[in-house]
Amino acid sequence: MGVHAAPIMRACPYYTKARNNLRSLLVTIFMFLHVVIHVVSGASESETLIKFKGFLENNKALTSWRSGTTPCSGNVQNWVGVHCLQGKVWGLKLENMGLKGVINVESLMSLPHLRTLSFMNNHFDGPLPDLKKLPALKSVYLSHNNFSGPIPSDAFFNMLWLKKLHLAHNKFTGAIPISLSPLPKLLELRLENNQFEGKIPDLRYGQSLQSFNVSYNNLDGLIPGSLAMLDSSCFLGESIS
Repeated sequence: MGVHAAPIMRACPYYTKARNNLRSLLVTIFMFLHVVIHVVSGASESETLIKFKGFLENNKALTSWRSGTTPCSGNVQNWVGVHCLQGKVWGLKLENMGLKGVINVESLMSLPHLRTLSFMNNHFDGPLPDLKKLPALKSVYLSHNNFSGPIPSDAFFNMLWLKKLHLAHNKFTGAIPISLSPLPKLLELRLENNQFEGKIPDLRYGQSLQSFNVSYNNLDGLIPGSLAMLDSSCFLGESIS
């Protein structure tokens, strides 16, 4: 189950690395404590999402997000763009809505069951949101926006559950962040059509990549040995070999 069903571009087979069990255990403990803190605080999911909505501009599509209602009834979504699982907010799919403003990660930290975010095809700009504050995320889709600037090297630190990261068709600059390695569960990484520069880091993943693309950036140098088995179509328009 996911919030985005874009066609998957298959990559070449990839070898497996051992997972960092200690880091996985620490992240699991952190997630457990996060849920406990949320329950103690008593903040409702509807209050949390209404607060999040307040940071968004052009949010007329979210008229169903209102006080006195609940976003989920079992697995049924009552609010547009909210995906539910067993009565809890599991994902946000706010695509093609003309949204602007701020993706306020701090408010989303009060949603302990949140696993997937998709804000594709909107008008968000500025730096990448601080996603590492949501270490339980499994899927992030931010392609086709106007995000810009460099991504901090530690932007994905300890996001050990992340499987899908789509940042294509933005205006990101600077180096591809080294914190993308190791992400032991990563299956999809889409960075094409940005302005990344420099060398591709030696990205070592614990599972076989199913979709990978860094085409049409400003990358140079050699393709790392860990990515050498990928198809050349993953690197179109780059000065690399």
